[in-house]
Amino acid sequence: MSPSNQESSKEGIAGLAYPVKRYITGHDLNTGESIYTDAPELCTAEVPGFGIASRSYATLKLPTELADDQDLKAHLSQDSPTSYTRSTEFLVPSSELNTQTGQFELGGANVINLDIDPGAVGHMHRTVSLDISTCVMGEVYHELDSGQKVLLKAGDHIVQRATMHRWINASKTHHARVIAVLLPCAPFKVKGQYVTEEHRFGTGKPHCNSRGRALHTNRHYQEWIWQQLPVDFLEQHQPRT
Repeated sequence: MSPSNQESSKEGIAGLAYPVKRYITGHDLNTGESIYTDAPELCTAEVPGFGIASRSYATLKLPTELADDQDLKAHLSQDSPTSYTRSTEFLVPSSELNTQTGQFELGGANVINLDIDPGAVGHMHRTVSLDISTCVMGEVYHELDSGQKVLLKAGDHIVQRATMHRWINASKTHHARVIAVLLPCAPFKVKGQYVTEEHRFGTGKPHCNSRGRALHTNRHYQEWIWQQLPVDFLEQHQPRT
């Protein structure tokens, strides 16, 4: 069986030269051979002032239930928590306490694609998860709430352990792309307090448990952030063209 998105002729996403393609493998029930399964095109969602987000794949729990294609059926459905249509939901679901057993039940995995607009600046946020985020195109700054920053070039990646961060496209003329794999983590404390999902927008005040808004910002906030960067930082890290 050929993957249904292989011959896609759609124009590039958010002005990019090509759209992201996602292929899913499976097994032929008659021969037992490995095959490519039918996979819908990525369902994209515009994040105003930042770019485009899309969910590549998600699972409800780990280990993943591959038997009888349970994971694939859930991903292809319209109403499952792991549906491919839920492009701005970045956790699936987070760790929760089972009131009957008293044990924490961890959630699943989530793979997301972020196409970041030229010069775009995301807001400071965190999810309670272990994320492996790879820059696959362009260059992006990854900034922590401590003020520390690193520049990721294509091929560089971040192992992010539930830390406050934001993404900044290092170029004001070219798009950038980051692919992130989010994995569940057990609840933990920092300075005696449980770490929770948190979002800080232009005011700097925290907005907690704001599901599906992890990258929303606006053009004015984006311009304001660039104005706040120190002169020596701008001189040393001129936006790439």
